[in-house]
Amino acid sequence: MNWIWLILIIVVAVLDLMTSNVLFSWIGIGFLAAWLAGFYVDFWIQMLIAFLIGLVALIIGNRISRKYIKRNIPNDPILVDKIIGHTFIAEKEITGSAQQKVNGIYWNLKNIGDPVQPGERFSVLKIEDNKLIIRKEEN
Repeated sequence: MNWIWLILIIVVAVLDLMTSNVLFSWIGIGFLAAWLAGFYVDFWIQMLIAFLIGLVALIIGNRISRKYIKRNIPNDPILVDKIIGHTFIAEKEITGSAQQKVNGIYWNLKNIGDPVQPGERFSVLKIEDNKLIIRKEEN
C-alpha cells in the first residue's frame, strides 16, 4: 500500500505547479512521512501519520509562507493602475462619452470637463466600471 503515498505526493506536486500555491506542498510532507513509515507500520497508522504531520506542516508552513511571500513579492501596479493619472492624446473629439484606444486597449471614455479636440491631451482621473473618467489637460 506504500504506492498510494507516492501517488498522493505526485498529485500534490502537480496541484502546486498548476495553482502556483505552496499550500499543497505542506500536505505533501505528511504524505512523505506516511510513505517512509509505510515500511514499518500498518496502513491505518500511516494514515494517522499523514494526517497529523500534514496538518502540523500545513499550519506552520502556511504561517511561514504568508510571512515571507508577502514581504518578497513586489507590489507592481497592474495595467489598469498604470493608466490613472497619465495623459494621452485624443484621436477624435471627446465631448460627453466616446471610445478610444488607450495603451493598446479600447476603453469607453467619459469626459467630465471641457470638450477635447483631436490632437489635444486629456488625463485619466479614475476608472468607474469599464469607463475611464477623463478631463481635458490644461496647458
